Amino acid sequence: MSTALLQPLQWPVEWAYASGVPTSNAHLKTYCSDFLVTEDLGYEPCGEGEHVYLDITKTDTNTDFLARNIAKFAGVPVRQVNYSGLKDRRGVTRQWFGVHLPGKSEVVDPDWQLLQSSELHLHQVVRHQRKLKTGVHQGNFFAIRLRNITQSEALEKKLELISRQGAPNYFGDQRFGRQGGNLALALSMMQGKRIKDRFKRGMALSSTRSYLFNQLLSERVSDESWLKASVGERCMFSDGFSQFDAVALSDLESVQQRINSGDLAPTGVMAGRAGNPPPTPASIYEASVLAPWQPWIDALIEQDMTAQRRSLRLWPKDFAWRWCENNILELNFHLMRGSYATALIRELAQAQTP
Repeated sequence: MSTALLQPLQWPVEWAYASGVPTSNAHLKTYCSDFLVTEDLGYEPCGEGEHVYLDITKTDTNTDFLARNIAKFAGVPVRQVNYSGLKDRRGVTRQWFGVHLPGKSEVVDPDWQLLQSSELHLHQVVRHQRKLKTGVHQGNFFAIRLRNITQSEALEKKLELISRQGAPNYFGDQRFGRQGGNLALALSMMQGKRIKDRFKRGMALSSTRSYLFNQLLSERVSDESWLKASVGERCMFSDGFSQFDAVALSDLESVQQRINSGDLAPTGVMAGRAGNPPPTPASIYEASVLAPWQPWIDALIEQDMTAQRRSLRLWPKDFAWRWCENNILELNFHLMRGSYATALIRELAQAQTP
């Protein structure tokens, strides 16, 4: 494929809102403690094995940066330090890191307590028999404070609506790097620039797929089809881990009822090689929306990216809110892995971040 067909991906972009452009303003992450994240790993390390799991709370610290520091501290290559998911830098975030120490017993482990600092607290160290793989965690718990936000009837309606139907499952702006830098890096890479850093290469490719997904979702939000099934639609259960077979015409009504109840949600494609599935109304619609970016899809296929599906709905479990003194709105909820709290917040308010 000729890279001359690739056009820069527009940035910034204003994705469509499910309930209209918010009229409220707010300050997000004024303090790191305003954005608390606790990883829900979903399983307990067994206590033995050649993988050391570190349960860490970090403050105002980049996840990959910390992983590299842990590798240096442990005297191992950075590829032997793993984490399940990236967490926001500006915030107080608790998550697991895994360090592979093959052939080393506990008595020669580094003194992990020396990792602790004003930005890092080590809760526990426990061994496990398996590597901590990317994307294995169940989700994340959030406790977020929005400051300088005024209580209003319109805002209360938005909160109630999100509690009933969720929000569009957009990738957050942080996925695309500062001022969309990851998208520019992807263009350079597709045009032949060599990127040695594996993490940066991965972020460039994933940001491109995320951008295309957001474009698709934005169109479905605009035409009010993001929570409506059509024939051939592939749906996902609300837990985000299993998918529902493509919808047949005879099942359309019952599937729509399950979408309305929150049990299922339509999905959108994460672009890549998808084989040759038979055309359906859902796939034809999706292809028509993404047609302007076909050169980018072809480029992703050349990079050996395999197509995947992602839920169009962000579903906050145990969603609760309360108003505090000094115009502070506190939000508490759990999101499945891969969903962004900032995608929920953008539906509520125009939030400014330091």
